[in-house]
Amino acid sequence: MDVPLEIVLKNVKNKSEIEAVVYEKIEKLEKVCDHITSCHVLVEQNPTHQHATFSYHIRVDVKLPPHHEIVVKRDSGRNVHEDLGAVLREAFIAVRRQVEQILDRQKSLVKAHTKEKMTPKQLRKALKTEEL
Repeated sequence: MDVPLEIVLKNVKNKSEIEAVVYEKIEKLEKVCDHITSCHVLVEQNPTHQHATFSYHIRVDVKLPPHHEIVVKRDSGRNVHEDLGAVLREAFIAVRRQVEQILDRQKSLVKAHTKEKMTPKQLRKALKTEEL
């Protein structure tokens, strides 16, 4: 990573444990894509009024060259009994999927448009080049 990993923890207990989990997730992400330029992770814990439980808000910003930025937000939402580990796992799974999609596009592994999806003008042009 060109820019050091930035982790922001707001109203969170067990900060060292959460940081360790985030570092582990980032290491796994770097195995998928070794040219991540920067990563910013926000973990926020908001107390709810019911039964003294907490809701979690996670935001992960990842930048890839040349100009790709991935932003993933996850909340424990209505399921306030969902633990922080599960919300973090969901967020990083979503980030990994988006990184893999970008890498596939960069490697041209995504299928090109088929003739059925082409406009009439594109179809005529493709047919002319096939005849030659």
